[in-house]
Amino acid sequence: MPTTYVRVNLAAIASNVRAVLSRLDNSQLMAVVKGNAYGHGMVRVAERCVAAGAQWLGVSYVDEAVKLRAAGVTAPTLAFVPPTEEQCQVAVEQDITVTITTEDHLAWLREVAAQTGKVATAQIFVDADLGRPSAGDDLVPLLQIAAGFPQLNVTGVYTHFDGTDTSAVRGLLDVVKPGSELQAFAAIIKKLAQQYLAAPIIFHAAASSLFLTAPHSHLDLVRIGTLLYGQYPPDVPASKRNLDIAPDTFELRSTIVAIDEVPAGTTVGSGREFVCHRPTQVATLPLGYAQGLSPMPAGPTRRRDTWWRRLVGQQRPPVVLIDGEEVPIIGRIGMDQCAVDVTDLPGAEVGQTVVVPTHCTLISPDVPRVYIQ
Repeated sequence: MPTTYVRVNLAAIASNVRAVLSRLDNSQLMAVVKGNAYGHGMVRVAERCVAAGAQWLGVSYVDEAVKLRAAGVTAPTLAFVPPTEEQCQVAVEQDITVTITTEDHLAWLREVAAQTGKVATAQIFVDADLGRPSAGDDLVPLLQIAAGFPQLNVTGVYTHFDGTDTSAVRGLLDVVKPGSELQAFAAIIKKLAQQYLAAPIIFHAAASSLFLTAPHSHLDLVRIGTLLYGQYPPDVPASKRNLDIAPDTFELRSTIVAIDEVPAGTTVGSGREFVCHRPTQVATLPLGYAQGLSPMPAGPTRRRDTWWRRLVGQQRPPVVLIDGEEVPIIGRIGMDQCAVDVTDLPGAEVGQTVVVPTHCTLISPDVPRVYIQ
C-alpha cells in the first residue's frame, strides 16, 4: 500500500447511481465523470456507473473522452466544451459526441465525416444566462445545415442552469403551473428540430441541483455529477436533500512517516511562521501541495465550518483525522510533506493511517487511487 493514496468506494458510487435512477421515470441518466470523475479516477468510475445503469457519460473535453475510449469504455459520451478543428477529427474517429455552437463546428465535423466515411455525432448547446459559448439565435441555421448532410447526426439540444434557478425561461406559464415554461421551451426546440432532422432529438437541462428541486426538469436526460460522489450541491435546500446517497466515496489517506519531539519555541515549516508554544510531538506526512493538498483543506462534504474556523478569537488551522480524532496541521504545507501536532494524541505512531479532509477535485491524478469494490 502506498504511503499516500485516495481510497475510492466504487460500491458507494454505484449505489448513488441507482438512487438517482430510482427518481427517474422516462429520463436517461448521464453520469458526469469530468475532472477525473471529480478526482475519483475517470476510467474506473465511468465503468462502474455504466454497469450500475447510467446510459450516458459526460466529460468536459474531447481529450477526456479519448481516454475513456482507449480504456475500452464505449458508452455514449458527450464532451461539453466545444471542440477545436483537430479535436473534431478525433471525435468522429472515436464516436464521441461533441457540443457545437457555430457553423464552423458543423463544417469541421462534416469534412471529417466525408473523409472517413463515419457518422459525426453532435449536440447543440443553448445558453441560459451563464455567458457560455452558445448557438443562440443560430440554432435554426445549425439545424438546417445539419439536415443537409446525412453523415452529420445531431442527437440533441441542451442547456444548463445556475444551480436551482430556471429564471432564464421562466414566464407566465410558470405562474399557472411551475415547470410549464421549461417543458414548453423543450417542446418548441424539439418541434423545430423535427422540421429539419430525420430522427427525433433529446433535450436536457437538469444537473444535480435541478434534478433534486424540480422533477419537471428531468425531461429526456439528467446530467448528474455531484450527487454520484456523495455530496449535495450547496444551493439545494435542506428540504430537498432527501435522496438516499452514500457520502463515503472519496477519502484521501496518508501515513505518519516520522514523529519528533521538539522543545517550546521551535519553528515548524517554511518561513518559520509557526512557533511551538509548548514541547510538541510533530508528526510528518508525505503529502503536500504537489499532490494537491490545499493550504486550507475543506471538508469532504463542503461544510464551510471546516475552513479556517475561528476558535477563542483565533483562526483554527486545518486538521487531519487520526483514529477519528482531529489533529491540526502546523506550519506551511510544503511541496511534498506537511506536519501535524500529535502532542494530545499519545497513541500516534509511525506507520499509522491519517485521513485528510480535502476537496476531491484538488488531488493530483498522480496520487494512487485504491478502489474498494
